[in-house]
Amino acid sequence: MHGDFPRIRRTLSLWCGIGAVLGGSLGPAAQSAHALTAEIRERATTCAAPGPIAHASAGLDFGGKELSTASAARTAAAITVALTAGPLPAGARVVGSRVLLPDGQGSFTVGVEHVRMPGTLAYAPVASVHFLGSSAAVVRVSDRATADLIRQAVAARLAEVAAIVSDRSQNRRLDVTSGLTEGVLTTADSAGRIPLSPRDIGRVTALKILGDQLPSATTRVKTAALGSAIAMGLLDEEPSRPVHRMEGNAPLVGVAAAAARAASVRVLAPGSAAALDKVLELARQTGSQASLKDIRAERECERRVLREQADGVIARRTAADAELTKSLNARDVQLPVIPHVIVGGGWAATVDYLTLPPVADAGADVPPVLTVSAGYGVVNDLGEFRLTQPAMDNELPGAPFQPGDFAEDRSDFVMSTAFGRAVGVARALAGMPTYQANVTGIEARPAGTAAADWPAGARYRLTTGDRRTLYASSLDLATGLGPPRIPQATGDQLAGRTFVDPGTGYQVAFGPAGDTRILDPQGEPYTGQLPANAAWLLGVQNVEGTPKRLYEPFLLDPLGRPTERRVIDPESRYSVDPQNRTTYTPDGAAVDPASLDPDLRARLGFRPEGYRDPRFVADQNSPYSVHPVTGAVVLTLSGEPVDRTTLPPQTLTRLDALVRAHRVQYGGQNTSADYRADDDLLVVGGGAGGASEVEQAHYVTRQVTWGARPARKLEADYPRGPEGALDPKGLRAEWDAALPARKTEIQRDLSFVSGGFNRRNTLPAIGAFSLPVWEPTLRTTDLPVTVRYTTTGRFGTADLQGRLSTFSRIVYTIGQEADYPGGAATLLGPGTLLAAVLGPDGSEVNGLRDAPGTLRVLGAASVTPGVLRLTGAAQPVLTDKIKAQADVLPPDARTIHPSIRYHAGRIAEMNRTFQR
Repeated sequence: MHGDFPRIRRTLSLWCGIGAVLGGSLGPAAQSAHALTAEIRERATTCAAPGPIAHASAGLDFGGKELSTASAARTAAAITVALTAGPLPAGARVVGSRVLLPDGQGSFTVGVEHVRMPGTLAYAPVASVHFLGSSAAVVRVSDRATADLIRQAVAARLAEVAAIVSDRSQNRRLDVTSGLTEGVLTTADSAGRIPLSPRDIGRVTALKILGDQLPSATTRVKTAALGSAIAMGLLDEEPSRPVHRMEGNAPLVGVAAAAARAASVRVLAPGSAAALDKVLELARQTGSQASLKDIRAERECERRVLREQADGVIARRTAADAELTKSLNARDVQLPVIPHVIVGGGWAATVDYLTLPPVADAGADVPPVLTVSAGYGVVNDLGEFRLTQPAMDNELPGAPFQPGDFAEDRSDFVMSTAFGRAVGVARALAGMPTYQANVTGIEARPAGTAAADWPAGARYRLTTGDRRTLYASSLDLATGLGPPRIPQATGDQLAGRTFVDPGTGYQVAFGPAGDTRILDPQGEPYTGQLPANAAWLLGVQNVEGTPKRLYEPFLLDPLGRPTERRVIDPESRYSVDPQNRTTYTPDGAAVDPASLDPDLRARLGFRPEGYRDPRFVADQNSPYSVHPVTGAVVLTLSGEPVDRTTLPPQTLTRLDALVRAHRVQYGGQNTSADYRADDDLLVVGGGAGGASEVEQAHYVTRQVTWGARPARKLEADYPRGPEGALDPKGLRAEWDAALPARKTEIQRDLSFVSGGFNRRNTLPAIGAFSLPVWEPTLRTTDLPVTVRYTTTGRFGTADLQGRLSTFSRIVYTIGQEADYPGGAATLLGPGTLLAAVLGPDGSEVNGLRDAPGTLRVLGAASVTPGVLRLTGAAQPVLTDKIKAQADVLPPDARTIHPSIRYHAGRIAEMNRTFQR
């Protein structure tokens, strides 16, 4: 479709929604402030700076709603001026409102059009760019932007597209994020230079227009030039506190970062060097200092307003999704085939939606692109928690605002709240429709008559948790790493134990001699087929009526309920099975409860008024108790069952909170606000997830035990820890001359030094490896082999030596599994054969696809071992390529192949050439 601008429309998508690579610097054209007076009737801002300061501080990133009234005619005229006055990329030709760029094969077409601004936010970018396929893109310009900003924005966006097109014509894609932004700089090389992203090149183009007008420019132009330089990080000031560094990871900040950016522009964009230097000279002048101070203050005000307004915008989108779900569920007939479905609701699904080429409408019944997910991603909802990378490494292609726009400190690691707002606002302004449901299965259309009941045009069938069916023509899977990994029983510790699926009641019992029996919910022998989830959880299945062990049973179910039903009394070590009320001695022999001490009998549930399951937890603010496994409610005094539907909402909320608190949790389910000062916590998992959980808990409680799998052997070398943190290199050096007891301690502590030992997790007095957190944390490599409820309302664990410990709270953060139910590999099924989606150079691995290319796996899901196994013989080669790609990421993201930094740009690249 070279040279022809596609006229395909997507409904339910607003101007910035389908992948605007937004941002850029700011600046006016050669118009005077007097000429603009009539145009600016009312400033749409809640900040108080005068006109030139507000204009300069908003710029291209925030200036899309500077004018109080929208005007298509005014904007069209400004676009015409911008295309006429330029600058244009080298070799570009203007044909009407289109720009033709050379792409090595013919022409790449870029349309430039005006659009109405969506949403209720006070600010918006001036222009966005969206790729419509491999040979066309569109720049969309706000109809409430001033003419000077429109000229800058059009030039910047065209330069950005031209850089991408030029790279593609040379079969390359630089894996970089934008460095010309405020804050910490993670990509400077040994010479103090950074690579420039296409967006950076656009910013430089806009800055050159401003710099070329200096020094004999109007006050408005000079002020805008200063604002542009601030936005590009060229005038960064020293942060209020030093940026944390460690050996091998020393990011630049403040004046050093600004100098690196300027040096890079001079080398990589020499045609703009003179204009840059004129802007920097202006910034050094004494007369500019007051303006710089005012611009910085106004930018902080704008970001504060953006943060304040973001949550309401996101809430309205979430409510709209609930209404959409309700509407679709109310239909009695099968929904029409959906042109494109995205399974997933987090940042990867959002970037996918934003950068997809347009999809033709399917009619009024369903949107052309529908996301299906029960939630919106774990990373977006961790509260005031620092992610592992700073804002620069979390750039979101297509988002109208970046995480740094919501950050309060751009020299720090980006907060989950800032990242979540960037994702949520992008989703909201794009009108990204989400059907709120869990997907439990995906099938590809079978061949021949087996597809007789499939509607025409349907290539994939999706099944949801409530057994509804959706059909799609094309499908993207962006579900992340998968459900949390769950600990399993140890093979030589099974004798005499019974495991139960809390959801169905089916059981597997292991005899003293190793024999295996499958039991029904009543405890009777069962020879039929177990429900799929029960078979998966218990690791057994009947084959022709005979139990077959598949693997060791899980100690917990996905909801955090222990699979061993016995409740142990910590004081006596006696236990009881509340289902059949069988009581056991500490060595596992059955005993008559009548022979026990009355107090022990009562603790085990045998009361004078009748038996009461000791797992019930009393609500101190009501007369009710709740069961942490079933959710059943009883009267605390009498044990009489209570119908939950008769209880007031606030009581149910408290009871549900008690249930949650009395189940084992998994990584990512808690923030510091979820912990209590009296928590006695066990965190299991020595990696980055465990470090995060320990940090969160230490904000509230000092009673933390951290468990990690013991290291099989010591490495020859370890990283050097920064001052005030654990020093693994020093521990390793101490090992050789240490006494045996000390060697045991060193080996234990080095077991925690894995992927989680990094700059983020050694933050002074914050990270889990900082000494104020590390030293009071109890550490162990004796991990639980049993997890049970106790008669005291706590959890009881035993290690391989049989030592009992109790905790009020347990969190497992030992990874995630795409092979678990609901994970990407399980959704696809073992019969799916996938291949790599390669980048322009034919080598870069950006994701996976099926043979037709209409089913794709994106983001973290595409690098999980379970999904990579579906590539067959190609798996080892792809695994090595993915590792190599992760090994060259910036230091804070290096080796982290599921990271946002690794995948966001790759998703956008895949979509530039995606064909259905």
